Amino acid sequence: MSKVFDLFIIGGGINGSGISRDASGRGLSVCLADKGEIGGATSSWSTKLIHGGLRYLENYEFKLVRESLKEREIVYKIAKHISKPIPFIIPHTDKIRPAWLIKFGLHLYDNLGGKTSIPKSRTLDLNKKFPYILKEKYKTGFQYYDIQIDDKKLTKLNAKDAKRNKAKILEYNKVKKAEIINNEWVISLQNRKKIKSKVLINASGPWINETLHKNIKIKSKNKIRLVKGSHIITKKLYKEDVAFTFQNTDKRIIFVIPYKKKFSLIGTTEVEVKSPENTVISKQETQYLIRSVNNYLKKQISKKDIVDTYSGIRPLIEDFKEASKVTRDYVFDLQIVKKLPLLNIYGGKLTTYRKLSEKVLLDLKKFLPKTKKGPWTDKKKLF
Repeated sequence: MSKVFDLFIIGGGINGSGISRDASGRGLSVCLADKGEIGGATSSWSTKLIHGGLRYLENYEFKLVRESLKEREIVYKIAKHISKPIPFIIPHTDKIRPAWLIKFGLHLYDNLGGKTSIPKSRTLDLNKKFPYILKEKYKTGFQYYDIQIDDKKLTKLNAKDAKRNKAKILEYNKVKKAEIINNEWVISLQNRKKIKSKVLINASGPWINETLHKNIKIKSKNKIRLVKGSHIITKKLYKEDVAFTFQNTDKRIIFVIPYKKKFSLIGTTEVEVKSPENTVISKQETQYLIRSVNNYLKKQISKKDIVDTYSGIRPLIEDFKEASKVTRDYVFDLQIVKKLPLLNIYGGKLTTYRKLSEKVLLDLKKFLPKTKKGPWTDKKKLF
């Protein structure tokens, strides 16, 4: 137990893994522990997209969309072998959003992030382009692009790179307790080992407040809402390598995305839950997704067509009354406990993990040893 790490990270999701990669690459000594597998929880239950968040524009979250679009470009550049641009088609329906609003939104989406290698949006004649997929009443559509990615691999590659940079990555090793002894954080692990660190980072995703209360014994000042996003997987619904963005009457959108060559991935829902362990799709969610697809596609689906399902829990920052309007941006809660820093990371999303990691190191700069290297992860490819 003699070594004292510069940073100890609780949680091996995309945020924890991203921070471990960035910090270790700058020459800092890093230890990360997760109670399960790296990328085994929320970070592998996403819709598998690196995207700007087109619908966040409706909540006027321009800063988040701009940062997300910039990150979409960077993540695509550093992880090309596990990602690809994919066209998304929005069939227009007058009842939900006017055409001018969608066009204006897409114009912003094309330009907010600055220069991009990803194709721009355009208007389509759906009866000519997809006569066998969509119902005939959907005549006009809008096409835009986002990046499809293997979310679990992205998380694992960040942790793997951190290991190359001498970070200690501990899987299946739950943090039982974190306390301050002799002016150092002492972290007690499930395998009965104790690790010392100067800085403690709580990046445990939906378990953030639970970790804070039970393991660090500190009360949280921030309220979070746990929102379950569920997906269903069916056999391939059409041959074309395109995704669809379907608008629902509740103003939410769902995606139908080609998945692993033989399947279609449909999601996601947004349902508030009380526990981060509640990761099973409900009957209502299944019906909601089936109904959404059947509103648009000629080929109707039913429960019989579902080959698999998965659900992920996201911790969203308490802000609005509706779950779909709770901010997707992240908030840092930096606490000084007996003169030592504890950083709790609330929120965040797959797309902005790299930028979040940079910001963590900037905010913790005065507590860490000086490093010769500054931000670097935007240029170095992930292998």
